[in-house]
Amino acid sequence: MLKSFIDTSVILRLLVKDDDLKSKACENLLKQARHEGISLNLLPVAILEIVWVMEKIYKFNKSTIREIVEALLNTPGLRVEMEEVFRRALKTYAEKNIKFGDAVMGHWGLAKDIAAVYTYDEKDFKRIEGLDVRRP
Repeated sequence: MLKSFIDTSVILRLLVKDDDLKSKACENLLKQARHEGISLNLLPVAILEIVWVMEKIYKFNKSTIREIVEALLNTPGLRVEMEEVFRRALKTYAEKNIKFGDAVMGHWGLAKDIAAVYTYDEKDFKRIEGLDVRRP
């Protein structure tokens, strides 16, 4: 089985469909992976990039971004490292109105049994249930 990761640019072409040729090629890649046993992995940094681009470039709102990224997490044939961390982070990001990166860090720490965070960005981290927010 060929193990590979899929870059942010491929996912964005699939999501925003701003280039028909490239978006069809991306769809075909996902179909091919399922049928030919290609392991496609979406690495954590790609999800962070995807959210950043959707916020800053495409100006999508948090609710739309949450729906899109959850659809990615549910895509057959696409393996997502730290999937449960991202699911929790998306919920917190959209419902508690915090930065996505902070939501990921908070939930990633909690998943690793690290519940204390030293930060000057207390507002966001205090919105993540279970974190003990401290100043340095």
